[in-house]
Amino acid sequence: MANGKQRIGVIGGGMAGLTAALRLAQAGHEVVLWERGKRLGGQAVAFEVDDGVHLEHFYHHLFQSDRDIVALIDELGIADHLLWLPSNVGYFADGRIWPLNGALDLLRLGFIPFHDRLRIGLVTAYLQRVRNWKRFEAVTAENWLRRALGQRAYDRTLGAQLRAKFGAAAGDVAMVWFWGKIWLRTTSRRSPLDQEKLGYIRGSFNVLIDALANACRAAGVELVTGTGPERLSEIDGGRWEAMVDGAPIEVDAVVATVPSPILLRLAPGLPPAYAAKLTGSRYEAAIVAILRLTHPLSDIYWLNIADDDLPFTGIIEHTNFMPPSDYNGKHYVYLGKYLETDHPYWSLSDEELIATNVPFLQRVNPAFRPEWIERSWVFRERAAQPIVPLHYSERIPDFRTGLPNLYLANTSQIYPEDRGTNYSVRLGNRLAAMVNADLEAAAPTGAPIDADRPLALAPD
Repeated sequence: MANGKQRIGVIGGGMAGLTAALRLAQAGHEVVLWERGKRLGGQAVAFEVDDGVHLEHFYHHLFQSDRDIVALIDELGIADHLLWLPSNVGYFADGRIWPLNGALDLLRLGFIPFHDRLRIGLVTAYLQRVRNWKRFEAVTAENWLRRALGQRAYDRTLGAQLRAKFGAAAGDVAMVWFWGKIWLRTTSRRSPLDQEKLGYIRGSFNVLIDALANACRAAGVELVTGTGPERLSEIDGGRWEAMVDGAPIEVDAVVATVPSPILLRLAPGLPPAYAAKLTGSRYEAAIVAILRLTHPLSDIYWLNIADDDLPFTGIIEHTNFMPPSDYNGKHYVYLGKYLETDHPYWSLSDEELIATNVPFLQRVNPAFRPEWIERSWVFRERAAQPIVPLHYSERIPDFRTGLPNLYLANTSQIYPEDRGTNYSVRLGNRLAAMVNADLEAAAPTGAPIDADRPLALAPD
């Protein structure tokens, strides 16, 4: 087809899909976006928990280093909704909460010997200064951290967090993933001595999602919710036919912002080498229970769980971050757990899951009573956390799929950084620029992506 205005289909209405759709429409293309859910926003979407009060299905905040999403917030004219607030982190071990907001708190972690606390501090300081992440691609986090910290400190602290996050896959996760977490927290502080501040959008992330959707509509994007393509078929001249609700829709290019296994089902004709990379993509699932309480559970916003017998990966008390006055005086607590979909918890009903979780809350706060719970909700996500194995940079699926004008953008391609709304926005921006350039130049889109991947940090 001749260069110029072309019709582009975007599959997935999360932050990456919406951002890509906006940029492609701004470049002059005709864009249709399909989102199978009832609402746009993906994993950042919020729902009404009380009259006029909204909260995300899955806990969200921003770091001060999240420049891409902050720039988008400014562009959309909603910067007055973005608040930067002090964070409050804790660690639950040996039946009590230990504050963990800086070096002094680390030295007070009484559930491990003092010299272990020093080792953790030294290892953290070392990782904060490393910029060449390539050195961590060939060693697992488990092996590197066990050697650096010693078995006891590893088992009680960072190893406990790794097991809680990745379950049976904890031993497969490359050290580069853990380094990325340390690097992110370091760059989110104005200086090492400052207390960390995190960002939140007053009114929930729906404020951003709605503003972005409105910008898409104003740019001419057709936003379709509640449905999406069941199959993609390549037709003449590198164009595509998307079968949506039994009706064929022709487009000049497709941007799929879906988990890798879904693209495999949508486009069975992918080149074998590319399909193999998608098949190799693994994810941890997640379940989140949200409780509306009449009393606070603790005074901690983000409580990491080190006791393996507790059924939570973490307890995030949102109203210890944002004030309860923003939520009609109520207190909202997330009980989050990462797990495999064959874990017994995954198949529990919502009521069974809540009943399983609630008895453990008295371990966190002995004063807790089930009568504090006014209401509860449960949300599940199959592709919540990509599992990053050794030498992952060699396994990342390219944005260009090897088929003309078919592109993939999802969290498995954010590396060495971890998934998050900021990187989804960056993904959408950069993929749209790539698609636009390919269409304008009529470039062979089956060519491999440049070695300097758009989302990768350059090593020193």
